[in-house]
Amino acid sequence: MKPYLAKERNKKIIEIDFLKNQNGNTDVQYKDEYLNINSVNLDLSEDVYRIFNYEYFLNDFKDKKLTLVHPLEWQDPFENFFLNAVGKREDGMLVDFGPVRNSFYSQCWSLKKECDGLWRNYKGQNEFAIQVKTNTKKLFNSIYDINNTFHYLSNFIGKVDYVSDEEIMSFFNERVDFSNFQSGMEFALTLLIKRLPFSYEEEVRIIVKAGESYDTTNSLLKIELDLNQIIEEIIFDPWISDEMFNDKTEELRNNGYLGEIKKSKLYEEPHFIINM
Repeated sequence: MKPYLAKERNKKIIEIDFLKNQNGNTDVQYKDEYLNINSVNLDLSEDVYRIFNYEYFLNDFKDKKLTLVHPLEWQDPFENFFLNAVGKREDGMLVDFGPVRNSFYSQCWSLKKECDGLWRNYKGQNEFAIQVKTNTKKLFNSIYDINNTFHYLSNFIGKVDYVSDEEIMSFFNERVDFSNFQSGMEFALTLLIKRLPFSYEEEVRIIVKAGESYDTTNSLLKIELDLNQIIEEIIFDPWISDEMFNDKTEELRNNGYLGEIKKSKLYEEPHFIINM
């Protein structure tokens, strides 16, 4: 795993700036380096998975977009705990983090190849759900807007750190130095914290700070993206009927999906041969 080290990140950014000025290059030539310095506790080679509502995925697929949500939409009240708080200066004046809080959007993925709990959580009352597979490099590269002047302050990916309620509360026992938050990374790190009871999810999050040019509506951020370029596999949940599976497979193909399509075998009855 690659931990986040602030001094090393800042040193690398200065090094890239020097090389750009010396060689007359642009940020595009150094995109891989920027991807690495804006990833947290994550090697950009791992496979990641996300369970989608089928209709939401199909709409994004047809529109060639990826939809991120505002962290305020997350269900756990302890998530987004920092930006939901109110700042208090030494002189007693209160500070609202609203402008910062409202500019961040995220999407959650998982390092788990398959999990009954995740299937049940995300399927909910829907008739069925799907899980898609990509890898961290493809995913992050596709949403990282290198043409944004402030790209290295605005695009992040990281593995969620699962901590106790007491560890979260202890964060507020010390005075926060906001000079440490100028890189954007420190704000992103507060969105990579979740409580221990959710650790089975093994979550990875992409985080984007939206600028004026982004398409944001009703707590959603739409990023232009041809999902065919990053999705390697679609798996339908283990409870879907064969008839529905065949119908939806045909629908995906008719809409241009090129990757693998499977049905989960999580509950497939085993057939063993006993040698006697």
